[in-house]
Amino acid sequence: MKKRLVIYFHYDAAGQVDTACRLAVSAMAKEAQAVVFVTNSRLNPESVGWVEDQQGIRLVQRENVGLDVGAYRQILLELGPSGLAGWDELILMNYTLAGPVSPLSSMFARMDERTDLDFWGLTRHYAMHSRRFGGKGGNVPEHLQSHFLAVRPRMFSSQAFWQYWREMPLPQSYEESVNSHEVRFTGYFASLGFRWDSFVDTKDLAEIYVNPIMACPRLLVEERQCPFFKRRSFFTPYADELRRTDGQAGWQLYRYLKEQTTYPVEELVDSLLRSQPLNGLARELHWRIRLPEERRSPDEVLEGESLTKTTALQSGKIYCLRMPQAENPVTRDCLAQMASENKIAHAAAWLAEHPAVGVLGPAVAAAPEAMREKLSRWQRELPRLRQLCRQWNITAALQEQEPLFLPNGGCLLVRGESFPDGVPPLDEAASWWLLPLLAQKAGYRSMVWQTDGQGQAASDLLEETLLAQASVRGSLRLLLRAVKRNIQNKKKGGQQ
Repeated sequence: MKKRLVIYFHYDAAGQVDTACRLAVSAMAKEAQAVVFVTNSRLNPESVGWVEDQQGIRLVQRENVGLDVGAYRQILLELGPSGLAGWDELILMNYTLAGPVSPLSSMFARMDERTDLDFWGLTRHYAMHSRRFGGKGGNVPEHLQSHFLAVRPRMFSSQAFWQYWREMPLPQSYEESVNSHEVRFTGYFASLGFRWDSFVDTKDLAEIYVNPIMACPRLLVEERQCPFFKRRSFFTPYADELRRTDGQAGWQLYRYLKEQTTYPVEELVDSLLRSQPLNGLARELHWRIRLPEERRSPDEVLEGESLTKTTALQSGKIYCLRMPQAENPVTRDCLAQMASENKIAHAAAWLAEHPAVGVLGPAVAAAPEAMREKLSRWQRELPRLRQLCRQWNITAALQEQEPLFLPNGGCLLVRGESFPDGVPPLDEAASWWLLPLLAQKAGYRSMVWQTDGQGQAASDLLEETLLAQASVRGSLRLLLRAVKRNIQNKKKGGQQ
C-alpha cells in the first residue's frame, strides 16, 4: 500500500462531527498512514473526544478564515516540502462528500496502477459558461472537483506546487473558493506538464451533464463504483436541480442508499436537518405522501385550533391545528376537501406510523390563483416571521420568492414531541409558518399530503408546463440565431 497522508477539511456551525464525517474519516484512515483533521469550527467536547480517540488522526482547530482553501493552505505551509518528503500520495478531501458505499481499497488499487499520473481526483466537472464561477469571461474549464484530490511526489515536490499555495488568496465566499482554487487547480498544473485523470469515468456523460456527481449520483455510485456522493444531493436548491435533471436525482440516490446498501442515510438526513434549508430537503427528498381514497375509522386526533398562547403538547399525541380560511376561493375550496374529517383521519394514521415526521399538512392547490395567493401571503407575512424566528432562536435562511412548502391552509397535523418548547400562539398569520421550522429545530421532518387524483393531475400539469417551456425556448432560440446571422451578415457586408 502506498504511504498516504490525508488532509481532511471539516466545518459544522454547531461544532459537531456527525456520523457521515466519522464514517468517511475512519474509512480514509484505513487507507492512509496519517490523517490531519482540520476544522474551521470550534468542536464540541464529544466530537473532540472522538477525533482524538482515532489512531493516526491529528486534530487541528482553526478560525473559519479562507474556507477549505485556507485550511489546506495552513496545513500545507506548516508541513512544508520537508513534511511531505517520503510520502507517496497527498490527499486533500473535504466533508461535503459522504460515504463510502463501496470499498475504498478498490479505488486506490486501481489508481495505484496509473503510474503515469501526477495527480488525480474522484470526479470531474465539464466545461461550461457561468457568470457565477467563470470569472470575467464566464468560462469554466473542465476540471477535477476539489472535494477529493490526490497529488503525487513529482508534483508536490515541485517549486510550482508550493508557489501555488504560498500565493493563494484566502477566499471570503464559496464563489471565491471555487474561482481561486477548484476551477483553476487542474488547468494550472496541467499547463506545467503534470498529468491527471479522474477515478470515475464519465466521459460518455459529458454531452449530457456538466456535473455528473450532482446530476446522476445514483448512476455513479451504483454502476461506476464511485465510493462517495455529495451531501448536497439531498438539499441543493430545487430550481438548480430542475435545470440539470427531471428532479429525481437526490431522491433516487436516497432510495438506493436506503434500500440497497447498509449506509445509514437516515442519520445523514437527520444531521442535514439541523443546518440545511427545509425547502431544499423537502423537495429533493420529495417529502410528500399520497393518501388512499378508501374510508377508514378516524383515529384519535386532539383538536387544537384555539391555541392563543404558547402551549405545551403531550408526547405521543397528534393534534389537528385548524387554520383560518384562505382568502382565495380556489384555495379555500381545495383545502376544504383536503381537510375533511376522513382525510384528516387518514393523515393522522399515517403520521402515527412515521415517528420521524413532526408536521403534516395538505398540499396547495395546483392552480395559478392558489400559487399566487400563497406567494402573496408569504411575502406579506415574511417580515413578521423573521421576527418570530429570532424570538424562537431559529436561524433559517428565508427567501422572499420561495415560500415554505408548509403550511398551505386548511389545517396542520402536529406530533406532540416535535415541539418540546411548546407551540407558539397561533393568533397571527405569520406564526403558522413557524411550525415546520420549530419541528425542524427539534429534529423532525415535515411533509405534505395529497390525494391520488392530485398527484395524477400534477403529473399532467408538469408535462404541459414543460412542453410550453420547450416551445417558447425553441422559438426564442431560433429568433436569436436569426438575429445573430443578420448581425454577422451586416459585418461581412461592411468589411467588403
